[in-house]
Amino acid sequence: MIGIQSVEYSGRKDPRFFFSLRTDRARNATTVFAHHRYHANAWTHVAASYDGRQMKLYVNGARVGASAGQLGDLHSAFMSSCRTLLIGGDSSEDGHNFRGYLASFTLWKTAKSQEELKQSYHRGVHGGDSLLVFNADFSKMENQWIPEKDSHYPSWEIMLLPGPKLASPLIPPPCGLTVCDNIDVIKNYNSYWPLRNEKLIRYRVINIHDDRRLNPTVSKQQIELQHQALNKAFSGYNITWDLTITEVLNTTIRNRIILVNCEKSKIGNDHCDPECDHPLTGYDGGDCRFLGRCYVWKRRDGICNMECNNILDDFDDGDCCDPTITDVRKTCFDPDAPERQAVSVVFLKLQIA
Repeated sequence: MIGIQSVEYSGRKDPRFFFSLRTDRARNATTVFAHHRYHANAWTHVAASYDGRQMKLYVNGARVGASAGQLGDLHSAFMSSCRTLLIGGDSSEDGHNFRGYLASFTLWKTAKSQEELKQSYHRGVHGGDSLLVFNADFSKMENQWIPEKDSHYPSWEIMLLPGPKLASPLIPPPCGLTVCDNIDVIKNYNSYWPLRNEKLIRYRVINIHDDRRLNPTVSKQQIELQHQALNKAFSGYNITWDLTITEVLNTTIRNRIILVNCEKSKIGNDHCDPECDHPLTGYDGGDCRFLGRCYVWKRRDGICNMECNNILDDFDDGDCCDPTITDVRKTCFDPDAPERQAVSVVFLKLQIA
């Protein structure tokens, strides 16, 4: 499945392109998200590939996500005649539909490389490819498609498609995170000397201690060494760093484990998210590792049963996050429980804001 979805489970914030896949032999599906939200009211070239080992997602020719969560053929040869390709929505009762325009759709028999997909993005698809199953522009829908839900074909409009745009110096490139990752910005900065006038960049280090101002996240010596290394690395570009240190005294936060990119909505969302595959999340709430069968009589029996400590069994109905029963520093995986030890960067920022 390829579409647009929020990275939050059942949420609407931060919608991104995604590629989800589950082979016949897999227990759960694997979902790959782009690392940027999608741009509304803009044409986008989205491509996905799977070669039996790697899932890859591309946006405008740039690879924006990958996963090795699935293995083997999509389905057996026997089941191939039972598969249906749906475009514009799915067959679920929730009625997930796509609102927007589709200019073309291309399907190949084999996984294409990034270079080949970039060529199709810039130059279009040529019909002479022996591996091409079909390339549809929807101009002859009655000959290629069958309406699925309301027996009506979608409306067809003629419009000019803009060509691929050069990377804007005002936004990050598809495969980057900041403007500094933009190739045009880097080239211009290196070749145009007025851009290399002296600059002062202010930054802040938030150092978390316990309530007694002991056990800091990093020592003052470590901060100073890092500060010196930054100034040395950027001095050749006329960039100087101005350091400010803020100390936060909070034992509870200091004892937490910070997992980068692992938002609580990803834990137990029926997809194995590698960034949440950690012992203190119960291996993504059980999505990444099956610890055994949980019998009904073990739930809420006053004992933390690890085989029941997952999202499907409601984390042993709370037993594994009860400090009077167990050591919650090791067993509390419920992302909504205040006793949990693994938290996200977003949670940390909200706590110390």
